[in-house]
Amino acid sequence: MKVLRIEGDGGKLIDELKKKGSVIVIEKGETKEEKVVFGSHGVSFFLPKMNLRSVLEILADLGYEYAMLKGFSEEEVKNIGIVIPTLKNPEDLERAEECETLKSLIKKLKKLKDSELCGSFGIFVGFVRKIQNGREVVRLEYEKFDEFFERVKERIENQVMEIEGVRGVKIYHRVGTLVPGEDIVYVVVMSEHRKNLFEALKKAIELFKSELPVWKKEIYVDGEIWAHDRDLKKGS
Repeated sequence: MKVLRIEGDGGKLIDELKKKGSVIVIEKGETKEEKVVFGSHGVSFFLPKMNLRSVLEILADLGYEYAMLKGFSEEEVKNIGIVIPTLKNPEDLERAEECETLKSLIKKLKKLKDSELCGSFGIFVGFVRKIQNGREVVRLEYEKFDEFFERVKERIENQVMEIEGVRGVKIYHRVGTLVPGEDIVYVVVMSEHRKNLFEALKKAIELFKSELPVWKKEIYVDGEIWAHDRDLKKGS
């Protein structure tokens, strides 16, 4: 599900998007006690009881193709795991990133024609640990090289697809600020049988760890460091 922010009414742009696929508009309102997010089709969500990332993940699971955020500032959508551009014209849609969950990734793979030949999924989930090398983690900050990220990710997925019996591969990596317990990355491999499934999953994990253009900053209660700098010190 692609996510964008709109300013003002955005009616004409929303109508254009509806021609491309299913759209839900999430509009933020204010009450005396809490922020309320109202969605189209009679759907409503409440914040801060439910954060915006959770709302988007629910909508992705429901199968929406586009989510339009109305009434939210750039600051409010800054650190929820994906970059959310402001939609000013239809061309901005190309800059929108996907909000995915394990469920939505599996749904997409099951829609592939070759899924009829398959009977197994292999899944890897990476999440933020609380203790890293004896130090307490406050948060992790991820950045990616936008120009090459999708290209490299697609190349990795295609390499794994070359393994016998593999019929579908999806890799999804969140960016921005993540705290302990939050998911970082999903890798899902769909295979005809379990015979080559784990080999393919292992290869996908190793390739994304070594080649995907993502940088991680680790913030602890007693300091911070870029993971790349730490690894260089270990190798020196």
